[in-house]
Amino acid sequence: MTMPRQIEQRSIDYIPESERHGNPRSLFFVWFAANTSITAVVTGALFVILGNSALWAIPAIIIGNILGGFVTSLHSAQGPKLGVPQMIQSRAQFGYYGAILPLVLALMIYLGFYATGLVLGGQAIGDLFHVSTQFGAAIFALLSTALAIFGYRYIHRFSKFAAVLSGVVFIVLLLSALTTPDASQLIRGTDFAMAPFVLGISLAASWQLTFGPYIADYSRYLPRATSQKAIMGWTFAGSVLGGSLAMIVGAVAAAVGGPSFSGNQVGYLATLGGQLGWLVLLAVICGKLTGDTLSAYGGFMSMATIVTSLTNRPLVGLRARTIYIVLISAAALAIALAASDNFLSSFTNFLLFLLYFMTPWSAINLVDFYLVRREKYNVEALFRADGEYGRVNAVAFIAYFAGVLIQVPFMNSPLYVGPIANWLGGAEVAWIIGLLVSGAIYWAFAPARLARGGPALLPSDKARAS
Repeated sequence: MTMPRQIEQRSIDYIPESERHGNPRSLFFVWFAANTSITAVVTGALFVILGNSALWAIPAIIIGNILGGFVTSLHSAQGPKLGVPQMIQSRAQFGYYGAILPLVLALMIYLGFYATGLVLGGQAIGDLFHVSTQFGAAIFALLSTALAIFGYRYIHRFSKFAAVLSGVVFIVLLLSALTTPDASQLIRGTDFAMAPFVLGISLAASWQLTFGPYIADYSRYLPRATSQKAIMGWTFAGSVLGGSLAMIVGAVAAAVGGPSFSGNQVGYLATLGGQLGWLVLLAVICGKLTGDTLSAYGGFMSMATIVTSLTNRPLVGLRARTIYIVLISAAALAIALAASDNFLSSFTNFLLFLLYFMTPWSAINLVDFYLVRREKYNVEALFRADGEYGRVNAVAFIAYFAGVLIQVPFMNSPLYVGPIANWLGGAEVAWIIGLLVSGAIYWAFAPARLARGGPALLPSDKARAS
């Protein structure tokens, strides 16, 4: 086996067994680092803003992360089994050209979260090095681009450092917030309201579901024989522990800090760290850098999959791979630099609204993998327009749009509140309805049920010459 090159050579193509490496434990660090970000802290603060006490926000955060983390961990096991990125698997459900729809939606989510991450990361760099936020965002984009270009192996390596640093810093921040003079009175609050509690659970679950299009990208190099339980377990542990810790810090900080926190989240956390404020800023930078790198990396693979679908080119070379990553970063930076505070708030609401459209995709993808095809795919056919998965799968689209439409009356977002959500006092259950309906329709009518039990067909394990 030849030594790996410095820069990852592959993009959307199948990873042959001869190039597989790693241990599923590394998935814990990737997803812990991605979840312990300033964005998760801000999300946790919403639990208190929505009307939960800091005390009741904690169980809502943990329950929501467990529910959403379980769904996304199911995606993680797909990586070693199929050896291809997460979103290209959609061709098996939606068809070679039909998969463009979820790919475009995923690309918008990648690009949007990348852009908002650049703003928050730019603030942290600006505070740490006393430069403007705009300059900090540009530096942050360069760092994210470089790490995404180096690719899979280096993303895993960096995440280990980021996870350890973030874990230590966030625990210190939580203890600092709990020991402030005003903390005891706020934390002892026992007021409970069902609607904001349920809405908080859905908010945490939605946070985890956001990572659905990302998950298998970071497990696809693991050996095919790697235990699925280990893959799912380490992904679940990293996601749930990281997301819960960051959100609890956000909820407590919002309850204790009030306007001081809401006016400048990054600055407030640095102040809360006292003399270690610089270390807090470094942790914020590393955590957000992990998330933005995942967005750049996943974004280029979604873009490459869309382009290869339209041009009927099965593979993407190293030069094109680099260009795609640079284009994704440039677009995200342009959005970040042009964004006003009002625009960012509206844009974030729009991104969260898009999650209603990704939940049915997740259900269809998982039902197809675990219940319909029973993990048996013709991976080579994913790269052919005339392959066995067809050009467009009508059943997948019926299940998908049914899952989207059934959510409408249950939606509760800043952009739209459905009548049932309003009747329930703001309680949010749309994502559960979307998962169940899309998954059930696809399972009931998918033609592949007739062919279940067939052999898995994988490409040759010959390494592709670059």
